[in-house]
Amino acid sequence: MTQLIVSLEDGSMLNDVKRAIKMLRGVVSVKESKVNDSMPNPVTLKAIDELENGQTVVCSDFNEYLKLVNSELSD
Repeated sequence: MTQLIVSLEDGSMLNDVKRAIKMLRGVVSVKESKVNDSMPNPVTLKAIDELENGQTVVCSDFNEYLKLVNSELSD
């Protein structure tokens, strides 16, 4: 089965769009869900804060990054 995601800027069109999609041959179901992407999640907010405060690391290559991450995870 394949899914199609349709994003609507104007919520007042929702019922009309759902009705139109249901008319298409082969459509099994039409469901709606609201997405709130106005606020980043707490982990992202923390990462942004760390970046703005200069709490970053610089690695010469990916292997150096892996060594750094692995050493921090084992602590």
